[in-house]
Amino acid sequence: MLTTRPSVTRIDPDIENSSSRQANLQIERELPWDSSLSVGYIRLRGTHIILSRNVNVPRCSAVIDSNLCRPNPDFGNVSRFEGSGDSYYDGMVVSFNKRQGRWATTRISYTLSKAIDDSGNFFFSTPQDNFDLRGEKALSDNDQRHRLTVSGTFDTPATFENRLARGALGGFRVSYIFTYASRLPFNVLAGSDLNGDSNNNDRPRGLGRNTGRGFDFASFDLRLARRFHLTEKLGLELLAEGFNLFNRANFSVPNNNFGTGAQPPATFRQPTAALDPRQIQLGFRLNF
Repeated sequence: MLTTRPSVTRIDPDIENSSSRQANLQIERELPWDSSLSVGYIRLRGTHIILSRNVNVPRCSAVIDSNLCRPNPDFGNVSRFEGSGDSYYDGMVVSFNKRQGRWATTRISYTLSKAIDDSGNFFFSTPQDNFDLRGEKALSDNDQRHRLTVSGTFDTPATFENRLARGALGGFRVSYIFTYASRLPFNVLAGSDLNGDSNNNDRPRGLGRNTGRGFDFASFDLRLARRFHLTEKLGLELLAEGFNLFNRANFSVPNNNFGTGAQPPATFRQPTAALDPRQIQLGFRLNF
């Protein structure tokens, strides 16, 4: 006879606070023509990260009553929050700065990094094998191998000798930023309960955590501003800003359901959501 047993959620009595240790080293060198180059390395180690796992999963596939195969047969699922997670981050940051006279600046920054952990960013990212957390060690949810940023400003002088040129062109500032980020990993799911923990968030058998790759990201933002002096102490700044100016389709979340068959459905890896399209806004600012 199949008996329904209560499921509980509890906290590990020996839980420890999450902690991290960070080390970094940076070397900066001044270059000719008002420019500089810096190279840095960052190491971040996280321990005792909070995660949730079911410590009362059935250890057999009995047809009559698999609850009898649980470590504690008096309960159903026992979800336990504990500080068992680990994380590792290594990154190299290269930055180049250039100042072109008094009116323009340029900055180029590139990051090469790798993030590894054994727990997801959410509590419901329970392990595939609740009794083997080492099998969850893989690329982190936010592992982004490459990130490039190019930004800068250009100011038109407010001191043109010609009064007409000063009134038409003086006081403008153009600011821009281009960002590119490589693809984030995602966890491939079978869409069914394969390990008997009552959650349909298991991976296909033999597949590691976060083995899927999502979508890259690219965006160009531009800002045009002009300053006016209304009085000695009061200034007005008019603003026009464009975000994702080229209206690139930046997808965010792929369909990660592989299913239980030998081949995934046609919708697997296809985008299910997108980030913001092109946006343009106008505004003003009073300075006093």
